[in-house]
Amino acid sequence: MVPAKTVAVLGGGITGLSAAYTLARNLPRDSFRIVLIDAQNRLGGWISSCRIPVFPNHPDSDTALLEGGPRSIRPVGYKGLRTIELLDQLELTDRMILVPRTSASAQNRFLYYNGTLNRLPSSPWSALTSIFRTPFLRSAAQGVLREWSVPRSDSLSDVMVDESVHSFISRRLGENVAETLVSAVIHGIYAGDSRELSVKSIMPYLVNLEQTHGGLLRALLPKSLNHLYDATPLKYQEETSQKLQAIKARMNPQRLKQLRDTSIYSFPNGLGELISSIEDRLMAMPNVEVWKDAPCESIRRGDKWLISTRFSSEPLESDRLVATIPSHQLAGLLPELPHLRHNPAAHLGVVDVVLAPPRGENYSLPIKGFGYLVPRNAAENHDEILGTVLDSDAVPNQGPTRSDGSSSFYKVTVMMGGPYWRHRSTFPSTEEVKERAMRALEFQLGIPSHVLARYTQLVHARILTNTIPQYLVGHQYRMKQLHEMLQQDPCLRNHLSLLGNSYGGVGVNDCIATAMDTCEAIAQHELGQQNELTTQKSTGLYEIAHSV
Repeated sequence: MVPAKTVAVLGGGITGLSAAYTLARNLPRDSFRIVLIDAQNRLGGWISSCRIPVFPNHPDSDTALLEGGPRSIRPVGYKGLRTIELLDQLELTDRMILVPRTSASAQNRFLYYNGTLNRLPSSPWSALTSIFRTPFLRSAAQGVLREWSVPRSDSLSDVMVDESVHSFISRRLGENVAETLVSAVIHGIYAGDSRELSVKSIMPYLVNLEQTHGGLLRALLPKSLNHLYDATPLKYQEETSQKLQAIKARMNPQRLKQLRDTSIYSFPNGLGELISSIEDRLMAMPNVEVWKDAPCESIRRGDKWLISTRFSSEPLESDRLVATIPSHQLAGLLPELPHLRHNPAAHLGVVDVVLAPPRGENYSLPIKGFGYLVPRNAAENHDEILGTVLDSDAVPNQGPTRSDGSSSFYKVTVMMGGPYWRHRSTFPSTEEVKERAMRALEFQLGIPSHVLARYTQLVHARILTNTIPQYLVGHQYRMKQLHEMLQQDPCLRNHLSLLGNSYGGVGVNDCIATAMDTCEAIAQHELGQQNELTTQKSTGLYEIAHSV
């Protein structure tokens, strides 16, 4: 018997996989058909983990784990715990590699400033002591101290008003903090330009601190001592707090403590294990179909969605469409939707380098930690480097491994491009980005050229186009308009959901949590809870539309 309703999920990255899995878990199998559609011959989107030989000419070569996209996840906040819930459902928690907050990678993060690597403080106390020995922090201290007297921007309480990250930080903490530290952080997380990105969308918590407490440092004061404190909480803040408490109540207290002590985590064979696990579960569900190698050619709306793909000669008829592909791709299929082409996406050069000292030789990298970031105002950054991750420190116990079980390799990843490549139509060749990466390891990280020449065994380069979406100033208001359109248009209301990193967060936790929340709301609506709240939450844009 053909199920009464079909839900199509367009896009098989981590968002689409999480959405399809949540729908399949929450909707009756005998009356709902779930169809997951992806253009590629593999699922996972940007998450792609593989092992390649370090010594290609040796049949028993050691292997290095290469990640095509994100390489770790932070178990922080509501969204972080939502991801943990998914891992529990997939029975993956026993395979997690937990990196403690006390580890070198959690404690040691560096900024390339004035031609040297400067360790960033990892606690308020270390920030105070670092002022006396770190040039950047000395110059930034004056701006931080004046933050107490900077007035609140009342205009930001208006949903139509936004500000760039750079403008907000400059206004509150001074130009030096914005130009140096914050520009580097935005390089590392978004591969973006802090002068262009929306503070309401990128750092809404800072806007909320200013609006609620009157300033960032004032948030440290007891409320009774802060005469600028505004006791009117934002509705979404209250809701998020309630959801966080609810999810904590569902979890084992010992597990919560373990996660509080964890900085980041991954798996022995990378985040690709998460993709494989969800795919395996979906393939075992009788009411789920997975269409690979199925580029979407057109989407039409009649009584139902008519989705034409190369997978089938006949259009797929679907009652609901959950679209998780990048917004600029969806714009070509649903041009009537506003704002889908507004935000660009970053282009990156990513180079993995494996250094393997011969047996019997000991060598340590110049620093031990997570890695370093390069700010916009760094001198002599002609190679347009954004930062470097010391993978062997960041997530240990993933290899590279030798056949005898010993671990004497170092793997680092150099990233470049981002805002420097924003308006380019052509990009450096893979050979050129390899050369740039090796120069960064020598002149920024400080590995001598003779060490690089002797120990480098593998250099793997990729040019990645249209990767991380750039939430330009005004993004939240545009998403609010789109959210309202999905509710008000009778052809779209309770028929179309927009998910993925184009809208409400670029991290793995963002994608998973929003997909789970949205698809649970869809299931509730389909199973009888047909009210305005489930309608709002089923658009996929509820959070970003209400976050500030």
